[in-house]
Amino acid sequence: MKIIVVGAGKVGYSVADRLVKDEHDVYIVEKSAERIKNLENNLDVSLVNGNGSSLRLLQEIGMDDVGMLIAVTDSDEVNMLACTVAKLGGIPRTIARVRDNDYLKAGNRELQEKLGVDLFINPEMVTAQEILQVLQTPAALDVEDFASGAVRLMEFKIREHLDVCGRPLRDIEFPKGVLVVGILREGEMIIPHGESTLEYMDSVFFLGATAAISEVEGWFHVSQRPTKNVVIIGAGLIGRNLTRLLEEAGYYVKVIDKNMERCELLATQVNKSMVICGDGTDMSLLEAEEVADSDVIICLTDDDKLNLLVALLAKHLGVPKTIVRVGRPEYITLMEQVGIDIVFSPRLLTSGEILRMVRTGEDVVRISTFEGSKAEAVEVVLTSISPLVGKALKDIRLPGKALVGAVVRGDTTIVPTGSTILYDNDHIVFFSLPEHVNKLLTYLKQG
Repeated sequence: MKIIVVGAGKVGYSVADRLVKDEHDVYIVEKSAERIKNLENNLDVSLVNGNGSSLRLLQEIGMDDVGMLIAVTDSDEVNMLACTVAKLGGIPRTIARVRDNDYLKAGNRELQEKLGVDLFINPEMVTAQEILQVLQTPAALDVEDFASGAVRLMEFKIREHLDVCGRPLRDIEFPKGVLVVGILREGEMIIPHGESTLEYMDSVFFLGATAAISEVEGWFHVSQRPTKNVVIIGAGLIGRNLTRLLEEAGYYVKVIDKNMERCELLATQVNKSMVICGDGTDMSLLEAEEVADSDVIICLTDDDKLNLLVALLAKHLGVPKTIVRVGRPEYITLMEQVGIDIVFSPRLLTSGEILRMVRTGEDVVRISTFEGSKAEAVEVVLTSISPLVGKALKDIRLPGKALVGAVVRGDTTIVPTGSTILYDNDHIVFFSLPEHVNKLLTYLKQG
């Protein structure tokens, strides 16, 4: 599909990079000649220097065969205008990055349609919602739901030398209705088979019926200490969004930021949360504010090194869980190796959300990415023309490395075996390496 990306900042670059890997024909429109020059040798895309909200420029690119326009500049207004112009020019689907939460409200759906925007995406709110979901399952590193909540995927870190370590998966009796679909070991994602083993410090991905998956926490002897007291370092857009979400969910929140203007703004937006103007790297401040008594510290500043330093200071004080935001996704593995519990990139979360819409259609319901795009889970509805229908899994050879982790048939969730036969209208959830997902989806559409 031919796709136009307006804006070549960090989000635009990540989105374009993911789209190229999915074999789309990508055009990037960017006003900054310097940014265009920086991209020339980094991405296999068509680069256009100009205003992405210009009808003339879009016409020069050629809109007749464009399937989607994605506007991700730093300006909400430019992004919305670009989508409006694109729709007027006949481009069928549009996505606009916005930071103003008012546009995300359900009551503004009519405005969204009039503007010609199919999806508003707020990177800061997407990030805040992802963190909230992880906090609500304190033992897990990541949580994603599929099939309207019938299927759940959870990621856990093996932080103890358990008796299952070193044993083949086929010899381990896991909770009924649960399957191991992925193992992250020293930065490499493994799609497991019966001979695969679990090792100390592996990140393990479990997929299964939602009711059964919760047993995994106790099965792995993971501490189930509830998370109630939260410290946030950074009162930027992500910090403000997250503080409001946490307060609404009943958490006790302290926010520390050096910028008085940010602190004053946040203080007007919350009722119970404590907002402190100060230096989050000041050990005496952290001790005075009794940060050691918190259940988790979340570092959200724009400085990766500062976030790492504060998280390590909190670990030293005894905070049991640390969550860190990074601007550079390549730091994720490094930070995890030095003891940070959860590391995330807003850029990758946002590009993942956008990619969901690009791929989602009548058959693809949901796509989730994990560990800095090292793996993806895809929910697909089988149609009568699918090459999988009527076949047992043992007789199916999927392209690339992929594993069918769950099948939802009506109200029943099935953890499949080789003899499981797939039928029309089944919801199936795959776990796959990202470079194989596009081939997999193409294969499923073959009649």
